[in-house]
Amino acid sequence: MMRALAAALLVWSGAAAAAPTRVVSLNLCTDELVLLLAAPGQLASISFLGADSNETALAPRARGLPTNNGRLDSVVALAPDLVFTGGGSDRYARELAIRLKLHVVDVPPPQNIADIRRNIASVANALGRDAAGTALIAQFDTALGPTPAATRSALLLGGGGTTAGADGVGAQLLRHAGLMQQDVPAGQVSLEQLLAEPPQVIVQTKYRSSQASLGQSWLQHPALRSLPPTTRTITVDGRPWTCMGPLVAPEIARLRARLQ
Repeated sequence: MMRALAAALLVWSGAAAAAPTRVVSLNLCTDELVLLLAAPGQLASISFLGADSNETALAPRARGLPTNNGRLDSVVALAPDLVFTGGGSDRYARELAIRLKLHVVDVPPPQNIADIRRNIASVANALGRDAAGTALIAQFDTALGPTPAATRSALLLGGGGTTAGADGVGAQLLRHAGLMQQDVPAGQVSLEQLLAEPPQVIVQTKYRSSQASLGQSWLQHPALRSLPPTTRTITVDGRPWTCMGPLVAPEIARLRARLQ
């Protein structure tokens, strides 16, 4: 009797520890993490953004994967055994998944560099891929590199003058390229402020530049040609900066190399 019970417990514990095989991601930022960490055949669906090359450099890895619209009702029929949501914007999907007794792992947007590592480890653990998570964190840290002693003033500049907070994760990442983000209230700089207090370096994020928008036209404003010659503008791929996850570290390495 005891032997049979022990055998049953062993089978149960093995099943409980089994890696999920029908994994769903409802958010671009969790899409990127699962595309980097999941084993072949482990993913059942990612959001449509994760398969869009305009949104992420990992879109080729998503080729052939079913996509969803970011809502839980679009994936329930897949009977997922693990659902990844991405913080506040996915709150309703997360609450519904919990009510349906689905296994949900929420991955909030990182507020600092340590959060990026924690998110990688959390997703890897949920996938049963701890070793892959450890390897990805090591790659991230290697690409990110140490913080240079010398710094230059900078603005991480997106469409419409959007920018990063002076103490946020974007600013922390820039420090690893030897750049100190200027303090801009409300995360948006005006043309007047930019011309009055120009930084030494403008890091301009290029995102869907082929599509006309007010945000993109702001970056082409003639007034920006009046910046002093001491201000250097460097254009970078804006896609990794959307989620500020592991993909941003190689961008920092490239930026650091261009500044040397």
